[in-house]
Amino acid sequence: MQFLAKRQQGFTLVELVTVIVILGVLSGSISTFLRFGTQSYSDASDREALIASARFVIERLNREVRQALPNSIRTIGDNEQCLEFVPIDRSVIYLELPVAPEPASNSLEVVMLDAPLLASTQYAVVYALNSADIYNKAAGVVEAFSSVNNSGSKSTPSQINFASAVLFNAESPTQRLYLVAGPVSYCIENQAIYRYQDYNDGDYAASGVPGASATKVLMAEYLDNYSAAGNLTPFQTFPATLQRNALALVQLKFARNLEEIVFANEIQVQNVP
Repeated sequence: MQFLAKRQQGFTLVELVTVIVILGVLSGSISTFLRFGTQSYSDASDREALIASARFVIERLNREVRQALPNSIRTIGDNEQCLEFVPIDRSVIYLELPVAPEPASNSLEVVMLDAPLLASTQYAVVYALNSADIYNKAAGVVEAFSSVNNSGSKSTPSQINFASAVLFNAESPTQRLYLVAGPVSYCIENQAIYRYQDYNDGDYAASGVPGASATKVLMAEYLDNYSAAGNLTPFQTFPATLQRNALALVQLKFARNLEEIVFANEIQVQNVP
């Protein structure tokens, strides 16, 4: 009977407390490890999202600004919050341009036009030397055309027709004529950057941004360019000189969950008026 009683003995209180303490330490260590692992994954995901968003908008800006109409790039809005430019649909060579003292003409012939124009393309631009002429649609520099008789061949002349007789101000040194649509803007609003297009001539001003009639597309989120100190200007432009092309400097700061990334990008704009 004494042997049976010894076999039926359980754990002592000290042993139970010891086991509980050991399990508590192990569970605390495991939970801390899992928490740090989850936090690291979350931080890495946030960083990747910021980088992907920044790369997308920077690459899109690079492609579009590099193909902008020479001398059309400018900043508008408070604190230069918008970068505005005129995209080129086609660049062609004119054969003969109506310039004083020659008479005005209802049409002109061009070569290098072998594909249909975009539906939104409606202006012919020759030798635009400043943004004021471009955005004010100055006569003799920016002229609206009514139709194009496209030959479909680069070597065969195509004809551009105007609603009334036009007379351009000056010849282009390279006989270059640009066919363009309306302007495009990239604007920073409420910690996001938007792309605007299809806005009317009277829908924006030198100190404003495109209005409600414009087509607005979200390009990136989590921007933090406007801090309390206002120490980071998103867009700057520098005109062309005899030594270099025009430049657009883009500085975008992205911030999300304590992650911060600043992208500074310099874009060269062609200068072949």
